[in-house]
Amino acid sequence: MAKTDPKRKLIQLSEGELAYSMSRAVVQGDWCFVSGTVGYDYSKGELPESAAQQTSNAFVNIMAALKQADFELGHTVRVQYTVSDSKYVKEILPIIKQYMGNILPAATMVVAGMVDEKMKVEVEVTAFKGG
Repeated sequence: MAKTDPKRKLIQLSEGELAYSMSRAVVQGDWCFVSGTVGYDYSKGELPESAAQQTSNAFVNIMAALKQADFELGHTVRVQYTVSDSKYVKEILPIIKQYMGNILPAATMVVAGMVDEKMKVEVEVTAFKGG
């Protein structure tokens, strides 16, 4: 088992994260690394069908992790979007613009398979709040 680093803060949003041996986010100094986050709606206990709603939910989940880490979405400097099929890109772009339009982080979008075929979108961010 890894040694606990007192300068590192681990953020958990669900018990499911522990099943995958991961943290939703890790804070190290002025940096916060948020894991790939899907659009699961924790309040309803479901993953919506719509790629747009999954994207919106992913950002809500990311903002919850950032808040626990004492960061904000505006601290985002890098983002990676993963979509399960390129046909979802047009559907999710307005949602991305809604959340990231004024932040304009360095970004990458890839098409890749997901661990669950119902998942259409996963969003990962890196945030920095140093000087």
